[in-house]
Amino acid sequence: MQMFRFTLAAVAMVFALQSAWAAPGAGSKASGQFNFYGSSSRSALSNAREYTGNLRRYSETAQATGSPMDGGRAVPAGGTVGMMSVSPIVAKEAVDSIEHGVSKSEKYLAVARRQAEGAADKEAVAAIDQIGMHLAEVKKCCRDLAECCEMDAIDGKRSAACCKELEASLSKAITAHDKLVPPPAPAVHGAGAGHGEVPAGPHHP
Repeated sequence: MQMFRFTLAAVAMVFALQSAWAAPGAGSKASGQFNFYGSSSRSALSNAREYTGNLRRYSETAQATGSPMDGGRAVPAGGTVGMMSVSPIVAKEAVDSIEHGVSKSEKYLAVARRQAEGAADKEAVAAIDQIGMHLAEVKKCCRDLAECCEMDAIDGKRSAACCKELEASLSKAITAHDKLVPPPAPAVHGAGAGHGEVPAGPHHP
């Protein structure tokens, strides 16, 4: 009888170990690391989109005002409104930040894909491949924007147009990320906040 109980206990332990090893393969989306890399990829793209929006608004303002100065240099005589009103220094900083964000997103996404493949999560792999297609479009828009901003005389209208295209492509990629790893719910602040939550601080424009 004692031997029978021992055998049952051993069988139960084997099943428990098998379940523990099988758990990660049940779906990579349940993995904390997978969620981290997927969310980090989305965050990197969100930062790139924010920089793109900043550059677009700057370009639109420069185009409208026809600023007579460019990084401390005067516009040559006969310059056109919208030309040379976008600082090459500002444009380069923005483009570098955008490209850095896209590069980080690709890096994180590659790790998430390897984890999905290891877990045999075909659904997650397909979703990541879909994001990859959007990233290919994003990178093309990045190249167009970089080419536009490499000119000595930067056309504010063209720069703003390139930024709009890039923002649209980034939004598609970010939306695809939301299907892969849902973004966290926004924190509740103020009067409706739960017990122990810090109330929202003063708003600074």
